[in-house]
Amino acid sequence: MNKRTARRVRWSLWCLLALILLISCHGEAGRGDVVFHPTPDNIPTVTDPRFIINNEPQDTLSWMLAALREGDTVGVAEGMATDMLGSIQDIAVSDDLVYYVDRSYSHVRAYNFKGHQVDIIGGAGQGPGEFRFPMHVSTIGTEHDVYVVVGDLFASRISVFSKTPEGSHVFRTVFRAAAPLLNGDMCAMNEHVYTTGYTDESDGVIHKHTLQGEHVLSFGARYDHPDRFIRRKMSEGPSIECNATHNTLLFVYPHTPIATAFTELGDISWQIRFADARIAPKRERIGSDGGSSVMSPTPRVGESSGIRIIGGSRGNTFWLTHSERLSEKRDRWANHFYTVDVLSGQGKYLGIRPINVLLGEEDRRRIRVIDQERLITRRFTPYPQLGIHPVSDATR
Repeated sequence: MNKRTARRVRWSLWCLLALILLISCHGEAGRGDVVFHPTPDNIPTVTDPRFIINNEPQDTLSWMLAALREGDTVGVAEGMATDMLGSIQDIAVSDDLVYYVDRSYSHVRAYNFKGHQVDIIGGAGQGPGEFRFPMHVSTIGTEHDVYVVVGDLFASRISVFSKTPEGSHVFRTVFRAAAPLLNGDMCAMNEHVYTTGYTDESDGVIHKHTLQGEHVLSFGARYDHPDRFIRRKMSEGPSIECNATHNTLLFVYPHTPIATAFTELGDISWQIRFADARIAPKRERIGSDGGSSVMSPTPRVGESSGIRIIGGSRGNTFWLTHSERLSEKRDRWANHFYTVDVLSGQGKYLGIRPINVLLGEEDRRRIRVIDQERLITRRFTPYPQLGIHPVSDATR
């Protein structure tokens, strides 16, 4: 056998071995495999170009930086318990107050736009007007006709308070959400509360309740998968915002680059696709026993964490953001910002701001809410603080 023939024989043997291994692996399909979610059939195709938001050249968003240098902050390193902040979980803005859920103290605090404390709502406990694990806050109404709604993970309880003309808040009622609040979200408008959550029995993942606790309807497509465990895991962590100005609510699954607007009756008004957002997928690993586990790994360089809605309860605009990992370094991330018109769904990419790059005081602040006239920020180091930063038309 000459050398050329020998090489051909060895090549044939290698090909045969590779084929055997391929057949063997195929025969073991479903064991040790990794499936990425969301699957393509769970991402709607949005073909109308008006609804596709593309990344334009990077913008320094100087108006945001200018706003973060102004305004007032709440929270001190040392002092009275009412002056120090704990774990800032959720934030809501009414016509004249900023509310935030403090998980550490199990209550909700209310501040005016100068950072002066107006009231403390609730406290630790299981009774009426008390909280075990408060996570969400939203407001309904204007001026003195205001209700504050608080979502508690304990028994998925929704507590409703009314605001008095003096600025204090009175407990009114408590009810249980139609689906578990764990890893969900909540908003309120027009005498109704909307919560998110998955149950096998429900027709949707958004659940509408009256302020008295009556379940009105459920809507919003559930994740399509034959495994109940996967459906539930992929339904966790959504973002929802109610816009009372136009009776519209916006819903976003964090790992799906689609935002869907609904009417109060649960009908779809429009959908948009964030075409350039490379969202890090969830990873389903199928074990040798056929069981599944779902992980949310840290995004790789160039990938983003889930899309979140960070404003739009009033006015004509929804605000959204997602964080992109810029490098292997843990502190090299940036936030992308978008605006979307509430009625039409037409949107615009605003630009990008670095975060966790310790260039200055402003870069340690995370923009948590964008309101019509201000930015609301939070930071955790070196101690928790809430920031209230006015935004003027000239600045923007």
